[in-house]
Amino acid sequence: MALLLGIDLGTSYFKIGLFDEGGTLRGLGRVAVTWDEPGPGRSELAVEVFWRLLRRGLGEALAEAGAAARDIAALSYSSQATTFLLLDRADRPLTPLVAWTDLRGAPVEPALADFARSERFRRAIGFAEISGQTAAAKLRWFQREQPRVWADTRRVMSIADYFTFALTGEAAGDASTAAFLALYDLPGRRWWPDALTAFGVEAAQLSTPLTPGTASGRTSARAEELLGVPRGIPFAVGALDHHAAAIGSGLGSLGDVSISTGTVLAALVLVDDAEPTAGCYHGRHTDGRRCYRLAFDANGAGQVEELQKQIAPALSIADLLNLAGESDHPVGRAVRELLTRIAETHARLVRVTAGGGDAQRVIATGGGSRSPHWVQINADVLGVPVVVPACIERACLGAALFAAVAGGWYATVDEATQVAARPGRVFRPGEKWWSLLDTVRTHFNENPL
Repeated sequence: MALLLGIDLGTSYFKIGLFDEGGTLRGLGRVAVTWDEPGPGRSELAVEVFWRLLRRGLGEALAEAGAAARDIAALSYSSQATTFLLLDRADRPLTPLVAWTDLRGAPVEPALADFARSERFRRAIGFAEISGQTAAAKLRWFQREQPRVWADTRRVMSIADYFTFALTGEAAGDASTAAFLALYDLPGRRWWPDALTAFGVEAAQLSTPLTPGTASGRTSARAEELLGVPRGIPFAVGALDHHAAAIGSGLGSLGDVSISTGTVLAALVLVDDAEPTAGCYHGRHTDGRRCYRLAFDANGAGQVEELQKQIAPALSIADLLNLAGESDHPVGRAVRELLTRIAETHARLVRVTAGGGDAQRVIATGGGSRSPHWVQINADVLGVPVVVPACIERACLGAALFAAVAGGWYATVDEATQVAARPGRVFRPGEKWWSLLDTVRTHFNENPL
């Protein structure tokens, strides 16, 4: 049995998926991630815990697939945003993984804030302004508050860079995730000297940003020690989680916009030109020519959990979402109102990423796409069909498609996507009306006048 390993390095969960050549999920491991909070606004994860969680998840996935680690033919990842760590001159971790949600970079130094609002920053980086969550601002914090640690720092690595380096020995990462560091020159496809100077970082400290999905060596002997996978497996650098999930969902073939409902709400499209757009981020796509355009809202699916705690603590989230279909139920009405507000946020994000244009067909990803009531509300608010792909773990599948190319199963990521990303159910605006119309059409087709 030959299997592709796609690992989703999410914020709330690490998900480990094993797929066959056709993109069918054979085994899944899903482990919750609990971030340490050593101080106000801080969020960290010990490196040894990172690997322990991944090994546990891989064990679960292999057990479900009835497979062994030797069956893994290639692997890649989908990554959360710019969570990072620092390594010393012996390539040992100097810090835990500092979460992208960590706020130690606040307040941003005024000169850096002005720099990030400049037109040249916007043109080079692909977005405007930075916050205390931005990785570059947190690097300044280390330089200022922990100068000894910074003096010993040889490498600055995102979680994706570190995963690649630890398993292959290659100091490489993906340009999809690198675009969020506020250091990457998107048009120039390199680290931007002006940003490096402004934030006090040297290019030699950073990994080489490759086109997402690019083969990057093979697993080393350390891969077995750290993760439990054999040596010599083809490895591909991955992409930002929203980007990978869109690819695993068939963006470009099943729909022209991908929306995600998870820790954050997001909308993503592919564009030929990364023209800076207010409220949007950009990064390199797998073909090396196009870019993704991403807009998000931090107030994500956690709103549903908050509502559950307030009005229905005895119900599970699934039970709560099921009540959204019962308009005469008081809890159901409250849930439906919340889901409608969330759908309206998605509609705004879609408009922003589409540059004011209209989407023709939207793909739903993230945990919210598992609720048919929620997806139907999205379709009604967006006013276009919403596709739920057949695979429930789209970020893992996107990562597995990168691995498939590295392993020689497909020539390009687009080719792999055409085969493996399949539609599940399509939700149309006013589903009841559409269902009635389809019935009428069927009747007249079978009983012509």
